[in-house]
Amino acid sequence: MSFWLEHYLAIKYLHVLTAAFSITLFSVRFLLLILRPAMLRTGWIRVVPHINDTLLLIFAILLCFATKQAPLVTPWLSEKVVAVILYILAGTFALKWSKSRMSQIIWFIIALTLFAYAAEMAVNKAPLVFQQVS
Repeated sequence: MSFWLEHYLAIKYLHVLTAAFSITLFSVRFLLLILRPAMLRTGWIRVVPHINDTLLLIFAILLCFATKQAPLVTPWLSEKVVAVILYILAGTFALKWSKSRMSQIIWFIIALTLFAYAAEMAVNKAPLVFQQVS
């Protein structure tokens, strides 16, 4: 048995854990933006999300090696990657680029929806947009 298969479940659970922590940190940062914006400038809230998201990406790459799947080859994984990229952009609009409270809320909801969609792709592996061509 290969190294990747031996450690597949550990890598998968670490990926899921860091994904859950990522969305939690994003939600906390959004609540701080709304309720106590000055707290967003404190040390830990500026650093921890980036460390966690780096670990999330590392575990995602390790999962690709473990399962021998790659974006642009596996339709559901391609769709998940696109959803994650759009989630990051929507989150950036929600936390940094939007000027009005209403647009921040709308972008936050869009980001949460995209995150949920990416998670659904990971669980069901049934792409809606990118279909396998046979």
